Amino acid sequence: MRSSINLSRESKADKRHGQILRQLQEKEKVRVSELSEQLDVTEETIRRDLEILEEQKQLIRVRGGAIPRQVEGFETPSLEREKKFLDEKKAMAKEAVKLVNEGEIIALDASTTSLQLAKALEDKPLTVITNSIHASIELAKKKAITVMLTGGYLRQESMSLVGFSSDKMINDYHIDTFFMSCTAVDSEWGVSDSHEMQAQTKKRIAELSEKIVLLVDHSKLEQKSLVRWLPLENIHTLITSASPSQQDLTPYKLKNLHTISVSKN
Repeated sequence: MRSSINLSRESKADKRHGQILRQLQEKEKVRVSELSEQLDVTEETIRRDLEILEEQKQLIRVRGGAIPRQVEGFETPSLEREKKFLDEKKAMAKEAVKLVNEGEIIALDASTTSLQLAKALEDKPLTVITNSIHASIELAKKKAITVMLTGGYLRQESMSLVGFSSDKMINDYHIDTFFMSCTAVDSEWGVSDSHEMQAQTKKRIAELSEKIVLLVDHSKLEQKSLVRWLPLENIHTLITSASPSQQDLTPYKLKNLHTISVSKN
């Protein structure tokens, strides 16, 4: 029989775990330093708590804290995502357009950030490969742009085409630049997304591309999601809404990643 001391310790730990999980329901991220102060325990204790909760698949540990664990296959509906940080997405798209040259073959993923890029593109000779239904509709308004859809089956949440047939169709394409976003990016862990098949399609496009330009708003930096699929070394340029003075950009600059910061329109 376990001693009353051990039971007391477990009870305290369980209580802390419950408090941590309740905070995660209310916030996008919890921090070790803040939890340590709030729960009146050492930061080392909090790190052990987070490690246990991650093993139980209750959360995902990230640098300095933890984020809620996303269920595989779940994506926030595209219309809901499109409204979030909209001004920042427009500003990043405006900057990304400067990297597109006439006559190039580019690819856009099915992110709402790439949708803003599709809207911002000039009507000039280009070939655009995409698995985004929304982006293809926007690009269809521009007569000089040739639009190629990847094929595959439709994911209604993101209005994107994914699956084996999508990957197979683009297998022999050459792409100059792949403009994409993601669920999260971490300077050590790399690029990750919440849906495995979505990540697989983007991975195949990335493999066919000469350059990859990642567009992410400030909230996605130093975060992790379910499926890690691209190392940071494969990215040519990072366009973000994070301020150059923010600590968030330091780990990326230390890896010699070309970073561009934009402000909201």
